[in-house]
Amino acid sequence: MAMSYTTRFWTLFIINLVISLALAYTGYWLLMAMLGLIIGYVLNANKALSTFICTGVSGLIGVLASIFTNPYAIYDGEVTAAIIGLPYSIIGSIILLIITLLIALTLSGLGGLVGHYARKLTRH
Repeated sequence: MAMSYTTRFWTLFIINLVISLALAYTGYWLLMAMLGLIIGYVLNANKALSTFICTGVSGLIGVLASIFTNPYAIYDGEVTAAIIGLPYSIIGSIILLIITLLIALTLSGLGGLVGHYARKLTRH
């Protein structure tokens, strides 16, 4: 019996979330783009936004969770912010956190979009 789209979406979302968390925790979070490419191809979504949400948001949550597993993440962010010229406070750390999360969302989501459009090109 064929799996419904909603079931496939949430199954792939959870798989992507777990693997993204493992990749980010081990330091290989750039490989989330390749994971997104595979998930985007397998998802077979009608809309590209659905693929971006499935791959991008789960990658973003995985990176965020791996950042907060480090007890010194906020302090390290403050030091890095001071080195690059941002305010040496929690504000500088939050700015770096937002930039990092946007990069993770972009990598995962764009990988998913490439997979989505690769499937569209190979199926038509």
